[in-house]
Amino acid sequence: MFKQIAVSFFVFAVAIVIGGVTASHSWKGAMYLGDGTLVNSNSRNPAAIRHDLDFSRLEGAELVTATQKRLVTAARVILRDGLVGVELGHFVTRDSKGQKRLACDMLYNRLHLRFEANGVASGGEKPVMEVDGPCLTSNQDISAIEPIWIPVREILKTQATNEDLDFNDGVQFKFLNMSGDWPVSWSLESVRLYDQESTAQEVKISAQELHELREKPFVINWFEASRVPSAIGQ
Repeated sequence: MFKQIAVSFFVFAVAIVIGGVTASHSWKGAMYLGDGTLVNSNSRNPAAIRHDLDFSRLEGAELVTATQKRLVTAARVILRDGLVGVELGHFVTRDSKGQKRLACDMLYNRLHLRFEANGVASGGEKPVMEVDGPCLTSNQDISAIEPIWIPVREILKTQATNEDLDFNDGVQFKFLNMSGDWPVSWSLESVRLYDQESTAQEVKISAQELHELREKPFVINWFEASRVPSAIGQ
């Protein structure tokens, strides 16, 4: 009997301690980190991202340069059956109140990519593909932006003309200078990270800046997407 009482008392004491710790770190569903940073229970935690990707301390030209570099030096192509995914690097910044935020969770909600075709031209002008999609934190890795998926197989079913395409997944496509045949190789020429509601919130990367920031051009190949049955990164 004494042993049972002792065990019950121990369990009760542990519950009291755990409850006290929890109460000291949470209030109405919001969690506080050790440094006092508030983390909403329904958002991802910026503190989980690597320290070298925390740009919340930067301002002005230094912030712009760091942001541009992070977006495109970490960029990669993801090939999936019939799809090409373009994934850019993510980072932590700060909002108007000085709070640390994942860039696509707070400050930016759209991503615009401009590609030019390789090896072909129509009337002296290279075919252009503009892709505009949502800026979202990756479900797999918060240090990356969720890939913008290009449905190659679906696009190839359409005519290669100057047109706008929308496949009902939040991504819009615009094709310019088309000559009737679909190019298969495209080089990234510019990037724009922006907020639809605020023109003041945007980051632009020109073709010249891409050339300076990356060791080699960022190229996607539609043929590769059509013959790769499972997801791979490069």
